Amino acid sequence: MKKILTLAALVGATTVTFAQGTVNFANSASTLISAGGVAAPLSGVVPINYMLFLAPSTTVTTTGQSALLTDPIWQTPSGPGNVNSATTAGRMPTINGYVTGGTGVADFLVRGWSANAGATWAQALAFWNNGQPAADMWIGSSLIGNDIVLGGGATPATTLFGAGASSVGGFALTFVPAIPEPSSMVLAGLGAASLLLFRRRK
Repeated sequence: MKKILTLAALVGATTVTFAQGTVNFANSASTLISAGGVAAPLSGVVPINYMLFLAPSTTVTTTGQSALLTDPIWQTPSGPGNVNSATTAGRMPTINGYVTGGTGVADFLVRGWSANAGATWAQALAFWNNGQPAADMWIGSSLIGNDIVLGGGATPATTLFGAGASSVGGFALTFVPAIPEPSSMVLAGLGAASLLLFRRRK
């Protein structure tokens, strides 16, 4: 009986610690998200999708640690994403709510990717294909924020981006060029060989 009660208490504590509330998704002009050194999206041509990922507050001990794109802890988005626009380049201007009841504390990170890679993180990760996408794309992740306090009201009390102890700054998206198909490489090689032969004949 004691084991059952202890287990129930531990499960309850974990649930409280990782209960989802609401956070302020918006960042400011001092915490922009960039692509190639320019606030993303690039002149409104490449829309960027963003998603927030939450993990138990025990995942990291300090703000500022990084995570691999394929890290299994950071694969499930906490809620709907956000798409920025040309008028708010580098910023996510709206407040997104992630309310499933209660409040709590969690570690978090924000990821962004070019919309051509898909609408969901799973699609973007598959499109990225371990750095070998079929078409050019942008992808990136913020550093991990530690122990952000989730609010339970309609107006979030805590911001993801900023100078706070739990907040993170802006981050840069990485350009990943398309990997040409083998047939394209063969054609390019034949073309180069033809040019060399043509020059030698001259």
